[in-house]
Amino acid sequence: MDVHSREDAVAVYLSGRETPIPEDCHVYAESVLDFSAFDFPDDAQLWSVGVTPGDGRGIFGSNSNYIGPDGKIWTYPANSNFVDPEILKHALFHLYIEGVTDLVDPSTLIDRVSAITKQRDEAIYSLPDAARRGDLTR
Repeated sequence: MDVHSREDAVAVYLSGRETPIPEDCHVYAESVLDFSAFDFPDDAQLWSVGVTPGDGRGIFGSNSNYIGPDGKIWTYPANSNFVDPEILKHALFHLYIEGVTDLVDPSTLIDRVSAITKQRDEAIYSLPDAARRGDLTR
């Protein structure tokens, strides 16, 4: 199913859920990328979709989701220590622009982005030792 609106994104999300939405929660959908400047229809967007408590604060559950303009669901851990959603969004942007998302298994992509997130974090955590060794001076 092609996704042309917030309502479409919610419908795709609900069709892929295996459990009902808790009574005190609701589904949100927010556009996070607009592809209309590229060779896509004017309404082509990447959506962040999930469940949030009734007060609208935070998310409910351990996963978050992006839904592409093609209706493909990209589920990733809500904890950004495992998968940085900005890195995933950037990766999805390039995959959609290049027109290759049909060649990508969502769980394999999530594994790859998780590895990238881990590599980035390890590089950041190594900076204090680099400073102690004098590697960060001119």
